[in-house]
Amino acid sequence: MKPAHIRIQELQKEVANLAEMRDEAKSEWDSNMDEALHYRKKADEAEIRMHARQDEIDARLAVITELEEQGAIVHAATA
Repeated sequence: MKPAHIRIQELQKEVANLAEMRDEAKSEWDSNMDEALHYRKKADEAEIRMHARQDEIDARLAVITELEEQGAIVHAATA
């Protein structure tokens, strides 16, 4: 069995190595979270544009339907 002071030194080295690995992992996590937030914001913006375009499509389809109905009424009245 090793003397206590040698075992303490070994454990202190292990703690230092683990702390360094933890800091590297945290740095990687921070970087990935920043990237994830960036892409989430871009996805949210794209979703807003998608819904806005759908609203424009729906409005134009409503005008087409209205014009078609008016044309059918005019056609029926002249027939």
